[in-house]
Amino acid sequence: MKGKGRPRPQPGRGGPSPGRGAPRRREYAGPPRPTAAAALRPAAAVKLKVPEGRIRNLRLTLEYDGSRYRGWQIQMREKTVAGVLTWAIANVTRERVTLFGAGRTDAGVHADGQVANFRTHTPMPATHLLDAVNRELPPDVNILKVEDVPLDFHARHSARQRRYRYQIALRRSAFLKPYSWWIHDPPDREMLRVAASYLVGRHDFTPFSDRGRKVDEPIVEVYEAAFQEQPPLLHFRIAADHFLPRMVRRIVGVLVRIGHNEFPPERIKDFLAGTTPIPDDTMAPAAGLFLEKVEYI
Repeated sequence: MKGKGRPRPQPGRGGPSPGRGAPRRREYAGPPRPTAAAALRPAAAVKLKVPEGRIRNLRLTLEYDGSRYRGWQIQMREKTVAGVLTWAIANVTRERVTLFGAGRTDAGVHADGQVANFRTHTPMPATHLLDAVNRELPPDVNILKVEDVPLDFHARHSARQRRYRYQIALRRSAFLKPYSWWIHDPPDREMLRVAASYLVGRHDFTPFSDRGRKVDEPIVEVYEAAFQEQPPLLHFRIAADHFLPRMVRRIVGVLVRIGHNEFPPERIKDFLAGTTPIPDDTMAPAAGLFLEKVEYI
């Protein structure tokens, strides 16, 4: 009939199927850039609803694939793991939360044992909160455990030890590239073992840190530094009280060059002492690095 448009499809009566044309799931895209007006607004003028109930401190253990994130720490206009997680928690608790992480992993670095904590007033049981927040998260971030902890617990400051794992692929693989560093010529295992042994102990690791970044605590106590072969991967594990920016990736880069007979294993001592500079291009790719475990007293 003239003058009448096509009637709108009703739900269940020819409407869009769950596949094509269905609304897409929302996903966090990074914090918005504040407007000029918001930047000039006093913090006291922002009115937040204070939830009722006792305050709780919740500890999260989580895993994530860091391939499409700019690291853990929240950054303006960048997608980060902490940003995605904070957004998901806020959607569930309806609170503005501050998230603290045990390890500030870099862009492209993964984790299968990251720990974080935040304070909240929500009365939701920990197991229910785990399921609810996971439903809000993208597939490459997953919470493994949620538990109530004392109010003075802090994921970063309360940590006694952190352990990282670096994965070196011993052969070309159709599946391992996003999670390992494939080295065409495998390094000498004995050279790697000897060189890694010089890392254990209390040393100033400033030469192994990121160039140009301020280091607050350069003295690091390394408890373990060892290789373990599990074909098709060669695992390097290093445990310490804390780590400097890019420290593990630079260590792996140096160890591989030693394994290729470019340096003797004892050169590690010279690098630590700062008497011999580490070449600038000695850095392992981020894809092979995992934050494996965080231990507390």
